[in-house]
Amino acid sequence: MEFELTPEITDEIIFSMEDQAGIFLFDTCETRCVSSDAATQPGGETERYYAIPQWDSVSGFRMMDRFAAQLRNPVVREDLRVALSSGQGVFRKFKNILKEYPEVERLWFTYKEREMRSIVREWYNNLRDFWGLERIGEEPEETEELVREDFTFRIIHGPVDTAITELIEDAERELLMDLPLGLHDALSLVISRLRPEISGMVTIVVDDMEGLSVGAARSGPLPSDSLHSAALETIAVLPEFRGLGLGKELASRTVRYWQERHYRHLVCAAPVIPQPFYTVLRRLGFENLGHLSVLNFTQRRDH
Repeated sequence: MEFELTPEITDEIIFSMEDQAGIFLFDTCETRCVSSDAATQPGGETERYYAIPQWDSVSGFRMMDRFAAQLRNPVVREDLRVALSSGQGVFRKFKNILKEYPEVERLWFTYKEREMRSIVREWYNNLRDFWGLERIGEEPEETEELVREDFTFRIIHGPVDTAITELIEDAERELLMDLPLGLHDALSLVISRLRPEISGMVTIVVDDMEGLSVGAARSGPLPSDSLHSAALETIAVLPEFRGLGLGKELASRTVRYWQERHYRHLVCAAPVIPQPFYTVLRRLGFENLGHLSVLNFTQRRDH
């Protein structure tokens, strides 16, 4: 019997999927899940019942593993990877780690809900195939809304406090910390020379729910008296808050700030940028006019 998949029905099916105490079927007449025992009583109309998607502890583990693998925050991703490979108390350890990172925990809840709804939607689409009906589409992701709800952004004109300065300096040192000593010194010198001298600095800062500054983007007119061109000098986000879209949001707000002031160009003048962030810049419309390249002779193989 055909039925419409409403949000309420989806929640009902997900709740029954996660209830490991019994086996449930979906009753299309009452549009709710019922136990398989009640559905198979003598005289029942078997065509009104459909088996709901199967879900067990293995399914839950695989979902947690997929979440950890796609998480872009390297700190939390490694903690979750260790927990998932520990062999005992995996579910409890996974949840305890997430409680230490509330923003990532919210991402997990959103990810889990989206995945579970996707499973139910695919189950329903298979029924629609059977009924000869058109399949329904996917739901949009909500990551950007999470960023807006969990964090606040503010603009500082001129000097910033020590905490923000240290945040930016620590992020820059981190990019070079794993390099060999000689190369580290060379790139540090190059970066110091490449950094533009900007007066009239504008810093967009992102704070978490407790008021801690967790990221910042610095920019300003270049040259200092220019009314046409500005430079994005630095973007930095604390390691435990990466992968949440904060860097993208900082870059987007910087772009919007100078665009609203009718500047013609925004130059990304950050001397060193993590490789994955180039994708963000391209999506915002930045074009490459050059880059810093390093040849490692110790790994070179001449032919």
